Amino acid sequence: MKKLILKLMLMCVMISCMPVSAGEFKVYSSKSYEQLMRLNGPSIISINGEAVMLLVDFSGSMGHWLPEARETLGYILPKVPYKSAVGLRVFGESRRQEGEQVEACKASRLVTSFKRNNQDKISEGLTTTNLGGLTPLVYGLQQTIDEDLKNVNVFDSNTTRKKKKIILVTDGGENCGGDPCAYIREVMQRRKDIKIDVIQLGNSEKLACLAEATGGTFHKVDGSKQKFETAFENSFNVPAGTVSRAKNFDSKKANTGSLNVRSYNEKIIRPKRIKKCANKQPLASNYKFVNYND
Repeated sequence: MKKLILKLMLMCVMISCMPVSAGEFKVYSSKSYEQLMRLNGPSIISINGEAVMLLVDFSGSMGHWLPEARETLGYILPKVPYKSAVGLRVFGESRRQEGEQVEACKASRLVTSFKRNNQDKISEGLTTTNLGGLTPLVYGLQQTIDEDLKNVNVFDSNTTRKKKKIILVTDGGENCGGDPCAYIREVMQRRKDIKIDVIQLGNSEKLACLAEATGGTFHKVDGSKQKFETAFENSFNVPAGTVSRAKNFDSKKANTGSLNVRSYNEKIIRPKRIKKCANKQPLASNYKFVNYND
């Protein structure tokens, strides 16, 4: 009997000394946990320039403004500063996921993350997204701030951190039970890396708190197309009148049928006098020649 007990004790000691896989039994040391997080955690996106997330309301009442937004952005996005990386998130849309209708107050979707020269993806997203009913504004903001902007770092040319911008386009307020002003005050207590420009379609100023709390700009667009265009130009940091000049150019091109007309804001670089080498051959020139009709 004593021998049996000794054998059992010896077996227990051997088993306890055998190497085991932490992953197999879900037991992690602090070091192995950190390594796992580095392997599986979300990657950090670093942007040298500007990061702009366009957050667009697709609730039912936006039907009148969305075609106007698509046209306006079609003129503005190709002209944003080269270092600007733009993304698009929508909220309030009507859509299905895995064959089932998405709950109206949880309808928010990232269409495209931050990219440069991203106008095609954004235009496609604005065209193919379906209008919904309710306006889950706070939920859309939460998804943008806590998910889309969480692992994004923005720097200028001097490696100084910059704020990430949200451009919110909506014609109404929250109607899914949230409080946008209370929510943004809570956010600003824990982070200071965002600012929100609000393009408010209508006469309400209830969402001005989002811009005030974050250092952004509030644009009230009371039915005016010109104010709508100006608001987008300001928020995307393109020259005033960009949209109107683009429309005039398109109108002129359509009327003349001429393709030999320079772009409405294309910079023309005039050539300087070209020096000649000893063999009387002209030096290579970096100047751009553009043929156009005045």
